[in-house]
Amino acid sequence: MKLHTQIRVVGAEIVGIGAFLFLLLWLEGREAGWNSMTVSFGWVFGIVGFTLILVGLEGMWLGARVATETMPT
Repeated sequence: MKLHTQIRVVGAEIVGIGAFLFLLLWLEGREAGWNSMTVSFGWVFGIVGFTLILVGLEGMWLGARVATETMPT
């Protein structure tokens, strides 16, 4: 598997983990009725999830950029 494909796969997996954390935040809030204790703790999942989504998108962009550049041999 080529390097740019590996980078893009890792980026997509990181985006998936971030989306999963957002899903956990939503489910936790829904189960607890969005009370203040749950929401204040749940923001940790939201911040980490958002950060992972941005890092994953950056990795996918990097993979696309590596594919377009010529690598010296």
